[in-house]
Amino acid sequence: MLKIARIALPKEQLQKLTIGERSLFLLLGSASNQINALWKLVVVATNEGMKDPVAEKVSAAQTQIFVRLLIGIMREALKLIQDRFVGSPLGKEYPPLLSEEATKALDRLKKRFGAKGKDKFVVVRDNFAFHHPTLDDMEAAFQLAVKSDGDDTDWCMYVQDAVLNTFFFVSDHVLVHGMANAMGETDVNEAHRKLLGDIAPLANDPSTFAYGFAEAIFRKYFGELNATLAAQIKDALNIEDLRLPWFVGTMGRPTDAS
Repeated sequence: MLKIARIALPKEQLQKLTIGERSLFLLLGSASNQINALWKLVVVATNEGMKDPVAEKVSAAQTQIFVRLLIGIMREALKLIQDRFVGSPLGKEYPPLLSEEATKALDRLKKRFGAKGKDKFVVVRDNFAFHHPTLDDMEAAFQLAVKSDGDDTDWCMYVQDAVLNTFFFVSDHVLVHGMANAMGETDVNEAHRKLLGDIAPLANDPSTFAYGFAEAIFRKYFGELNATLAAQIKDALNIEDLRLPWFVGTMGRPTDAS
């Protein structure tokens, strides 16, 4: 059973924060929500369970889409913390007020800020997650995909009566080659593995820091945060038991019984 607590954040209290404190608190919360939502999708999408080779192939491509979006959101969260906390007066006032867990999370994020070389998060965010590649980069990706080891099933679209089940596999096939090339990798699977390896150690840190910052600002103004039991979720599904296939039955278009 999952016990869900509620912490009241009355608007009258929020109005007492400085503009900088309030803005950062709200934006960190939003970043935490987005990262957690996308990280759950990545975990569920990578769970095994596909028996049909086509369904497995398309679902793997779907996972890469979620990974790209997650990296884009992670990059924005890192920039938010770097610019509006570390690089602002708040970054001088609040570190001593943070919990040990939040301090450790912030330290790990700071190391990411100082990473040498071209940051993969920046590359993916700027060219593949939130913005489309340039004409030249897209053509280069196409030519790399043409020369790559693969089979004819990489160069196709999958269609079904429900548009929701349409997948332009060729588009994703070319795009992942462009992303790997931008990262300096020749193997698309290795590039994907490295991206996941970069995300995993940091996935919880923005949320841990966000919660620690919230604790600090409310302790400063109002004392300890008080939580009350809001819900008890019985029979909560285990994330490892969930599946997220690409091909799904839709309302009005049931799957064939045969």
